Amino acid sequence: MEVHSHTHTPRKKWTHYFWEFLMLFLAVFCGFLAEYQLEHFIEKQRAKDFATSLHRDLVTDTVVFNKIIERLKICTKKADTLVSILSNTEEAHKKVSTIYNLSVYAFITPTSTPNESTLQQLLNSGSLRYLKDNLLVDSIKSYNNTVQLFKNISASTSNFTTEFRKTQLQVIEINPVIEFLEGNDLLFDKISKNNSDTTFFSNRQLLTSDPLRLREYANWCALKKFYLINSIVAYKRLYLQATDVLGLLNKQYHLK
Repeated sequence: MEVHSHTHTPRKKWTHYFWEFLMLFLAVFCGFLAEYQLEHFIEKQRAKDFATSLHRDLVTDTVVFNKIIERLKICTKKADTLVSILSNTEEAHKKVSTIYNLSVYAFITPTSTPNESTLQQLLNSGSLRYLKDNLLVDSIKSYNNTVQLFKNISASTSNFTTEFRKTQLQVIEINPVIEFLEGNDLLFDKISKNNSDTTFFSNRQLLTSDPLRLREYANWCALKKFYLINSIVAYKRLYLQATDVLGLLNKQYHLK
């Protein structure tokens, strides 16, 4: 009877299993590092994209804020002069055309809404976490708070302006005021210190000669001046905080 011999596979040494484990561990670890590096790169890129977009919004807004502040200052001075004239009934009847011209600047309220597209995207999507600078994050949050406060002030000013114009309608004809606004592009906030053409209103008359009604209009103009000054303060606050954010963005991401 023939006997068959069995072949035995040589037993692997423990070092073989150790190197297999080590190679597998290194493969997994390197994969983890690659994934971590990729995620880190994506986050940095997202942070740079958000920073660039916010920087662009704020640069545009700060330019607009400065222009609005200058226009509000002009309107404030015109309102102050208007109060002075209306407070003296005799002078008011002598300077009807001047009252009309000054009333144009009391009629309008230069304004502009901050661009919140990138700001709100950062806040609402949780993307602020991509910005690793805590000082920058705090500055952005503070700017957002100022924007929300500004919107409340703006809404209050808008409500006041509606009531103010009702008083104007009782003292002056509104149609020539609108014609002057259109003819001088003031409807588009192109306000100039030189837009003081009283000849345009030379044939106009006040709708009332009642001293009390004129005094009431003067009081409303004084309130208008207050709201204009309040708006200037609000825009200056926006401008200062926007420039703070811009400075930190420039420092962190080297944007220009």
